[in-house]
Amino acid sequence: MAFDPASNPFAPSPPPPTDGCTRAVDQTGMKVAHELKNPLTAVKALVQLGLRNPTEGPSHERLAVVEKEVTRMQEIVKAYLSSGRPLEEMAAGAIHLKSLIADTLLVLSARADAARVHLSSQGDALVEGDPRRLEEALLNLVGNGIEATPPGGHVFVEVCPGDDHVDIVVRDTGCGVPPEALPRLGTPFFTTRAEGTGLGVSLARSVIGLHRGSLHYESEPGKGTTATVRLPRLASPARDGPRATASDSGTREDGP
Repeated sequence: MAFDPASNPFAPSPPPPTDGCTRAVDQTGMKVAHELKNPLTAVKALVQLGLRNPTEGPSHERLAVVEKEVTRMQEIVKAYLSSGRPLEEMAAGAIHLKSLIADTLLVLSARADAARVHLSSQGDALVEGDPRRLEEALLNLVGNGIEATPPGGHVFVEVCPGDDHVDIVVRDTGCGVPPEALPRLGTPFFTTRAEGTGLGVSLARSVIGLHRGSLHYESEPGKGTTATVRLPRLASPARDGPRATASDSGTREDGP
């Protein structure tokens, strides 16, 4: 089932609001997040010391829970800080999506192997943007697909060039998203996963919006979810590269 927020679901995502009140709240949030980083690191280090100490054996189970929760808080802080990086930090250039996606899948390959989820990709096109920021967005979208997919499932990334745009389609064979939740995807701290934060999709949507692109979701409960990133296409003399062929270690560049 598709969520169509307007007559054109692929209209560019609106830029983040920039009024004075919003900026003040964002700046305060960033300061708080920065202040939390070092104490969390210290707490985690002390917990890990306790876990390595045989005399703390009776407390190991509780310490392991504390370590897990501190790690989760660190991930929330990291995601929040990433979502607040300004446009001025973007370094735009020409990007071959085949290489960018291959790097993304390589980073996530160990995580996919642990979840017994197969990753593959296909296609290439040329866009203009900041490769580091676009990779952050793809890491979140593909990572969410891995988290939503049961063992033996598949996450497939396909590049589909159009006349003046390029679609990056991320499909998973996971549990899907309820129809009523689709409109809220990308809202900070809204998530359909018990241990999620919702900041990953929010970050991805912000980054894509900065690239004059859009993010659109379709999902069918029990069958999977498709996230489509649409970006402006950058013309090249070769009119983009050939279709991808082979890959390595747990990731392939082919069809599902």
